[in-house]
Amino acid sequence: MQLSLAGWSLHPLFRSAVDPLQLLDFPRFTLDNFGIEAVELNNIFFASTEPAYLKQLVAAADSAGVKLLNIAVDEKGDLAGEDDAARELGLANYLRWVPIAAELGCTAIRANSGGKTIVDRARAIKRCIESFRHLADAGRKHGIAILMENHGGLSVDADSIIQVIQAVIKSHGPDAVGTLPDFGNWPENADREGSLRKILPYAKAVHAKVMEIGPDLSHPKFDLGKCVQITHEAGYEGYLGIEFEGTGDLIESVKRAVRKLTPLL
Repeated sequence: MQLSLAGWSLHPLFRSAVDPLQLLDFPRFTLDNFGIEAVELNNIFFASTEPAYLKQLVAAADSAGVKLLNIAVDEKGDLAGEDDAARELGLANYLRWVPIAAELGCTAIRANSGGKTIVDRARAIKRCIESFRHLADAGRKHGIAILMENHGGLSVDADSIIQVIQAVIKSHGPDAVGTLPDFGNWPENADREGSLRKILPYAKAVHAKVMEIGPDLSHPKFDLGKCVQITHEAGYEGYLGIEFEGTGDLIESVKRAVRKLTPLL
């Protein structure tokens, strides 16, 4: 495995009221500050989706020698919802990021499962499968995989994720869809290690969520080392994306995460 940096780690810098970090500067910033040569983008930090801007972003990454891996997309519309209009809105919003990802040379987008207000879980799973199949149709045309992260709603449950992913694999094949397991995005009462073991066999990206990390590289929230071990055991060999969400010094915390995770790779 190799380390990457998820853009969300730097969201306070992207959203700063004074001299905010620009997405065009993100690849060089990541390399210079952390020595990381691959980044994961977030759609909410794009200043534009016009072709000229996308070419600038590719050029900035190429100049820094940093790879653009995927786009984590957060859009309006519930892909698992009962309301047809909300679901269609969600599909339209997510679909437009598929060709953008292809233009940037990315391999995948992450789409949220939806289902935050589930009434009938079986029905929500069926609707989510339908949505991800539509996204996979577009993804196949552009060489972009559609990923589901444990990221709220229906996807707080590993078994629900698997039901959706297996159904789409059955109809579209294993290259069209996959998971993006996040070490940290589980409910407090969930079996973190068991849930990761369930969804990691389908992983095409992985987030190493880092919360408060001490000077001694301790991480009291959960066992980062054990999560990396489980990732190895699943046979995953792709990028391990650091996603810092703690309250400590941002730059120093990401540097500590690099020091913590590098020996475990």
